[in-house]
Amino acid sequence: MSEIAGAVIGVGIFLVVAREIYRSIHFLKEKEVKIIERLGRYHATLTPGVHFVMPFIDRPKTYTHRYYVSNNLGQTKLVEKKNCDHISTWNEVLDFPKQTVITRDNAKIQLDAILQYRIANPKRMVYNTQNLPMMLSKNLQAQIRNIAGLMDVDQVIEETAALNRISIELDRVATRWGVKVEFVRVQRVEAGSLSNVLAQAKNADLDNRQVIINAKMRKQTQIIQSEGNRDRLIKEAEGEAMRTISNARGEAQAIKNRALADAKSVSEIARAVSRFGENPTKYLLAMRYIKALSEIVTMPNTAVEYMPKQTSFVQVATGEFGMNALLPPSKS
Repeated sequence: MSEIAGAVIGVGIFLVVAREIYRSIHFLKEKEVKIIERLGRYHATLTPGVHFVMPFIDRPKTYTHRYYVSNNLGQTKLVEKKNCDHISTWNEVLDFPKQTVITRDNAKIQLDAILQYRIANPKRMVYNTQNLPMMLSKNLQAQIRNIAGLMDVDQVIEETAALNRISIELDRVATRWGVKVEFVRVQRVEAGSLSNVLAQAKNADLDNRQVIINAKMRKQTQIIQSEGNRDRLIKEAEGEAMRTISNARGEAQAIKNRALADAKSVSEIARAVSRFGENPTKYLLAMRYIKALSEIVTMPNTAVEYMPKQTSFVQVATGEFGMNALLPPSKS
């Protein structure tokens, strides 16, 4: 009997030793860590890979999580993780149940929010928290109440992006726990009977905005047309001015060319007349007289009478003293 008892004790001791040796070997996957305690105090943090710790002395630190989440059907479900020693550093997403909040204008609404976080410091998380998801859930509820309580119900419904600053406040708290809050998003806002009233108010506001936009568009169109007409008139005036200047310059150049041509012609005529011993000045004056006479003859209501050269004295006297100068003096 003593031999049997000894054998049983030996087998028991062997099994205990084998079990402890097996438990001292730790295999960790990517994005997983373990906190190892030696005789109840922190010793090391195991990273992905294969590790061997001292049997009977080293033990992994365990934790328990217990929290509520919502499924795809909107139903609330309890999630429990007991005595876990693997700490995941992956990004985790928690879909918490709807929460009733009261806005600044005393309206009661329900907000459905999701939270994404990751464990940045596993040692701090294990030793500074107990039931981390529940702590995040409670703090998220408090932050939602604080932020939503500073806004009106229409702001909460129409500007859900304004609620995203919840993540900044929550991350400031979670940093002390070794947790990084990536973002907090509000999926749905349920206002009950207020939804129809707010929808009508929103439609009216959209109609007013559309009227303002149309008025601004018409005003802008008129401004553009006025500016276009103004620019067109300016361009036409500038074109007319340029055309007048060009015509004046052309006319001046033509006059100049004609004067140069006349001067050249006079010079050639004077040269040709002087060869025959004639006075060029008298010749040119005679030509001018002939041209002027031809123009006078063609004038309307004009009669021209030709008289011989011998009567030129009579013509001059008649022109200067009248007909009485030709008559003999009367006897008194």
